[in-house]
Amino acid sequence: MPELAVRLGELPLKHPVMCGSGEHLADAEGLRAAVDAGAAAVVAKSANESESARRQWEVRQHTMIGDSYFNRSGLVPVPWEDWLETLAAADAYAREHGSYVVASLIPGGPAALPGLAADVEAAGLRWLELNLSAPHSGESRPGSVARAHGAAEAAAATAAVREAISIPLTVKLTGESGDVLALARAAREAGADHVAMIGRHMAFMPDLETRRPVLGTFGAIGGPWGLPLALRWVAKTRLALGADVPLIGTNGARSGGDVARFLLAGATAVQVATSVIVEGFGAVNRLVEELRVYLTEQGVDAQDIVGEAADAAMTYEEVGVRTQR
Repeated sequence: MPELAVRLGELPLKHPVMCGSGEHLADAEGLRAAVDAGAAAVVAKSANESESARRQWEVRQHTMIGDSYFNRSGLVPVPWEDWLETLAAADAYAREHGSYVVASLIPGGPAALPGLAADVEAAGLRWLELNLSAPHSGESRPGSVARAHGAAEAAAATAAVREAISIPLTVKLTGESGDVLALARAAREAGADHVAMIGRHMAFMPDLETRRPVLGTFGAIGGPWGLPLALRWVAKTRLALGADVPLIGTNGARSGGDVARFLLAGATAVQVATSVIVEGFGAVNRLVEELRVYLTEQGVDAQDIVGEAADAAMTYEEVGVRTQR
């Protein structure tokens, strides 16, 4: 049997499949269900200090466009102190099952970030994700949800959080920046232990029957089409920053084979959200078992294939030289 366990920096994971943040992970029941389903780690629904971001939860809505998930969302709709208690209890439960519950912070007002991060560690959480990829930021009220649009913003937010905590820090990045590699480098140099990439994209879809926007608004979208885009940035980041930088892949994985593709591109772990939202938490076990089958057929362990395809990638010029020989 292949070994599924991997090491994400200093964090041992029992396998690479994580539950990515979403509305299904916005209460204690969802967090425990994800742990019970066997997720190696569970990234809770993001939160911050903003009351307007919490109110946005009240108008959340989603639909499927083909096999793509299209939605409008808000942040956890409970006071910050109450959410911390929920997270701490869920992470204590996860510890008993060889897993983690990861707190997720999205910047609202930048000045509040260090205090919120310190609260997470003080509550006993073992891992924090700083989500700088929030797709809804451009449609939200100013001061409620923000994301890093450039390297300087990514560095400043990461450094502020890093100085406030000692627990492992993941920084999640958007793919809609002009230079994703610059974001990744800035986050890493500012203190990120791991980099997660990439967040979903914003989109617009008119309904042909009503001739109005689907959901009535713009929305965030992700689907299988996003997988090659995310894989590209994972591979490029590994090649640019080095194999020692732990990466987490997200956006587009729907099968154990897709998880393996993320590993081959350079990710050590993979966040999965849409499959869990659509299928239920049983999707976690399906992906793990499909990954196990693939690794068995290949005769390799999960950690052994991390970055194998990325490291074998050639430039167009190199392909031309090889063809001429």
